[in-house]
Amino acid sequence: MSSRMRYSGKKALVKITLPLLLFFGLCGISCNRNYHPVSVQYEQRRITPQSSGSKDLNVLLQPYADSVNKSMNKVIGEVAETLEKKLPESSLGNLMADAILNEATRIFNTKVDVAFMNYGGIRLNQLTAGPLTIGKVYELMPFDNLLVIQRLRGTVLQQLLDHIAGRGGWPCSGITYQIKEKKAVEIKVGGLALDTSATYIVANSDFIANGGDDCEMLRKIPQENKGYLIRDGLLHYFSGFTSKGEKIRARTDKRVSNAD
Repeated sequence: MSSRMRYSGKKALVKITLPLLLFFGLCGISCNRNYHPVSVQYEQRRITPQSSGSKDLNVLLQPYADSVNKSMNKVIGEVAETLEKKLPESSLGNLMADAILNEATRIFNTKVDVAFMNYGGIRLNQLTAGPLTIGKVYELMPFDNLLVIQRLRGTVLQQLLDHIAGRGGWPCSGITYQIKEKKAVEIKVGGLALDTSATYIVANSDFIANGGDDCEMLRKIPQENKGYLIRDGLLHYFSGFTSKGEKIRARTDKRVSNAD
C-alpha cells in the first residue's frame, strides 16, 4: 500500500509522500514550522496466494488463506426457506430487523422499542434455503457498522419514518406503519399509536445514527455504543436458532405496507 498526503503550512500547500515525512518532521523541530494533514489518499494492492507471483510469498500466505476459508465456511445454521429482499417489506429484511432488536435488547440490557435495518445496507438480494455459513453472513452484511441505541422523541421518530417512507420503506421491528404519499401514517409502536410526546429507545447502525442515508434528524442525538458490530449480532442471532434445534425462519406480517 502506498500513500499520498497533502499538507498545508502558513503560506503554501505542500504535496508530500511518506518517505519525506521524516524530513519534514525534523524540519518542524528545527524550523518551528507546524504541518497538519489536509487529506490522505491510499492506493491499495490486494495480494493473494494465487496472484502474488512469488512462490515464497505464496507459501507464506497459504496457511492464513486456509484458516480464513475454514472459518468462513463454518455452518452456523440452516435457512428453512429462501428469504428475499424487497420493498416495502420482506422476509430477509424482517429477519435482520428482528436480529437487531433482539441483540440491542441483550447487549444494552434494556427494553428497546424499535429497530431499523437500512435497506441499502442489506447486500444480498436473498438467502437461499439450506446451510448458512459465516461467509454468507459477511456477504449479507460486509460493513463494520456498530449497533447503537438512541432515545428519540416521538416527533423525531415521526421525522425518521417520513424520511424512510420517502425511500420506499425500511425493514423494522417493534413498529408498524403505512406509506401514503411518501409519508408514514398509521404508526404503531408495540401495538400502540405513536405518541409524539413520548420517548422511544431506537436501535440502529452507527452509520444511520450519524446521519447516513440523509438521516440528519439523528445526527446530533446522543448514542449509546458498546462497540458491538451488527454483523456479530446477526451471527449470534442466527446461531441461536441452531442452539434451539430450529431452522432459521422469518415472515412478512404487514409491518410496512402501502396505504390503499
